[in-house]
Amino acid sequence: MTYQYLTQYDAACYTPGRPYGIDSITIHWWDDPAKHPTFDGAVNTFVTGARQTSAHYVAEAGKVACLVDPDNRAWACGDGVDVGSGGNDKSISIECNPRQSDGDYDTIAQLIADLRATYGDLPLYPHRHWSSTGCPGTYDLNRLDRLARAKRGQKPAASAPARPAAKPKPAPARKDLDAVAREVIAGQWGNNPQRAEKLRAAGYDANAVQARVNQMLGATAAPSRPAVDIDALARAVIRGDYGNGDERRRRLGSNYDAVQRRVNQMLG
Repeated sequence: MTYQYLTQYDAACYTPGRPYGIDSITIHWWDDPAKHPTFDGAVNTFVTGARQTSAHYVAEAGKVACLVDPDNRAWACGDGVDVGSGGNDKSISIECNPRQSDGDYDTIAQLIADLRATYGDLPLYPHRHWSSTGCPGTYDLNRLDRLARAKRGQKPAASAPARPAAKPKPAPARKDLDAVAREVIAGQWGNNPQRAEKLRAAGYDANAVQARVNQMLGATAAPSRPAVDIDALARAVIRGDYGNGDERRRRLGSNYDAVQRRVNQMLG
């Protein structure tokens, strides 16, 4: 291992276990380099759960942080969980420094080589392979693959013939709220927290479904708890991790007002 391996961080959002196995590695980047993202900022985003996302690793030249054990599933690829998805359910995700220095490539390639030594000859995919995104920008996955194989004394993989594009499948018909609520009551969606993940992956509002279930069963909804640690987000804002003005509002989303109030309290 030729990099510092950090294990003191834990992502807030992930799904335990690997019922679908592991069959690939997905390459991401932290963000557009023009936005000046940092290693610590990327780690903090996953630790606080601010964006309800995560990755197994955050990597740059000489340094790798493991935030989700590869034997669990990170919320990184935007293609659902517990649905047999190729990204979240079956892949290991690496968030990479978007500046793409030679040192970045060397460290990421070593991490890939180390993962392949444990999990087999996993192919590399860009994040955009699984969902509609520009991530990971201009990262050269062929270069990463060549470097990783060289580190293990392997020859470059032969290029596979291109497969014809699959015909898009028609989207399944969406059921109305009452129909989904009745299925939840019948046990067809399992129990929380997995139930909420499955509902979101299928395109439903898990909170709205639960509220309708409570109405049907005559239950009084319990007061909801904040989904994230407002104090942690406020401290991150004070450090400058979320920028200013409209950028901060966009990145904090529905948490903006609560976080901004807490920032004002902390700063007096």
